[in-house]
Amino acid sequence: MAENERKLKKALYRLAEGDKKSLSDIYDITGRTIYYTAYSVLHSREDAEDAMQNTLFELISSAKTYRGENAAAYVTGIAKNQALKLLSKRRPDISIDETTAQTKDDTAERLTMLDALDRLSDTDRHIVEEHVFMGTKFKELAAELSMTDAAVQKRYVRALQTLKKYYGGK
Repeated sequence: MAENERKLKKALYRLAEGDKKSLSDIYDITGRTIYYTAYSVLHSREDAEDAMQNTLFELISSAKTYRGENAAAYVTGIAKNQALKLLSKRRPDISIDETTAQTKDDTAERLTMLDALDRLSDTDRHIVEEHVFMGTKFKELAAELSMTDAAVQKRYVRALQTLKKYYGGK
């Protein structure tokens, strides 16, 4: 985790100096975190993708304001703000203050969760992410992965056990 933080800091500094190619590194390191942060606010895949794109554009213009603090928290904060802006545009009947109270900045928890997910196989991670974060049914995942429903459910349960062991150690 510390390695990613170091890489992210370097990429933010390079972006601040005008190296737009560093945006690719930022995306590689924080793309999932940005997406899930936006999704937790917006509850829509399409809106979360828009907020993610807005976050990356905002990083280009705001990287000069980065002062070396926690880089992941900096990026996640921008993602949250972009999601809230999008939420207020798309759903004007929702108060930003209400939404902010519901989505406290739990960056450390989110990063720990993503680190734990990285310990799973690609297939198991996909099953967990799709089912938990996107609400995809096991039957749909089974069809997508050319597996039986029972096999997908079994992999899901085993993945959760692995995550529980990882979190138990933290």
